[in-house]
Amino acid sequence: MSLNSKNLGQDNHPKQSISIDVNVNAIETMLINGIDQISNYQKKNPDIYGDAIISNLQKKKKLIYNINKHEEIFINNQKNNLIKIFKYLKFRYKFYLCGIKKIDLGHPPYVLIEPVSTCNLRCPFCFQTDKSFTKKPFMGVMNLDLFKKIVAELNNLEVGAVTMGSRGEPTLHKNLDEMLSFLSKQENIFEIKINTNASFLNEKLCHTVLKNNVTQIVISADHYIKEDYERLRLGANFEKIISNVDLLYNIRAKYYPNSVTEIRITGIDNERNLDRKKFHDFWIKRSDHVAAGYPVERWNTYENTPHEDINDPCDYIWDRMYIWFDGKVNPCDADYKSYLSYGNVKDNTIKEIWDGEKLKKLRDQHLSNNRNKIVPCDRCGTSFCK
Repeated sequence: MSLNSKNLGQDNHPKQSISIDVNVNAIETMLINGIDQISNYQKKNPDIYGDAIISNLQKKKKLIYNINKHEEIFINNQKNNLIKIFKYLKFRYKFYLCGIKKIDLGHPPYVLIEPVSTCNLRCPFCFQTDKSFTKKPFMGVMNLDLFKKIVAELNNLEVGAVTMGSRGEPTLHKNLDEMLSFLSKQENIFEIKINTNASFLNEKLCHTVLKNNVTQIVISADHYIKEDYERLRLGANFEKIISNVDLLYNIRAKYYPNSVTEIRITGIDNERNLDRKKFHDFWIKRSDHVAAGYPVERWNTYENTPHEDINDPCDYIWDRMYIWFDGKVNPCDADYKSYLSYGNVKDNTIKEIWDGEKLKKLRDQHLSNNRNKIVPCDRCGTSFCK
């Protein structure tokens, strides 16, 4: 197993880091040098995942699972807190195993919260181009009290990562600053990520992101040439986006020199002809990490031709949960109209929903080679076969 992974996911459409090496040896050396401190913590807080990480470090002098660039950046930004790094590695290891081994932890290790389902852009590879979706009841904004209720429960469950964003553009929410402030105060949530198209990044929002220690802001940008960018990010202004990203990068450099926030540019190689070196070289000047991947066919999942060759169980129903603006819970956002919704956080706790019969039935169907009998799972092009 290679411990230097360029893939930022386990599926067959992963975003891949471009022109990036991960210094795994430096991380392993740091952990081995601090093995006594880590072992003492583990004895007081035992679990099989931490035991496995420590055992592998002691016996093989190696980490037990793949480390990608995102994880390396997080670890380097926390290098003065060895115990936090170890707790983070335990979380990431559990997250990794949940998907590939179909382990139910009793709660989702990772949750994506949708502050807003609307978007200002109409990218050709996105379901926002589906006009039957961009209207009621699918469009809306999350209530702040509902958001706080969700986050408090996630913290109590020790959910390790939260992403702000799913079907819409999260920076459209008027209370995003208060949301991030509340989220940043939760002691058990390691990763706070925002997915954004950067259209609304301004000075105030940049400071909000950075002062609240958002660990990763992922900016969706699909090209380095104006004409191609604006064709793919329909409705965006290339120069404005560049200016906004530069503003974020420069504010971080000037006011937050010890920031834990990773700035990542991620592109969709829609025509599969992106010059990834040029793409990297253009964006790395204003970011820490540049990645690109191929599109997932979800501009209208429901009208896709079923994939007779894909029938493996989906990792997502074990390793994550999506919560829409109205509290509805979903297994993924390829199912953006919620055919497979398995609950609502307004009616039940996250724990009750995760342990509920609807999700159990969906998992059993996937494990019984019946994914191809479920709409839209049967026409989703995502596979996790290794």
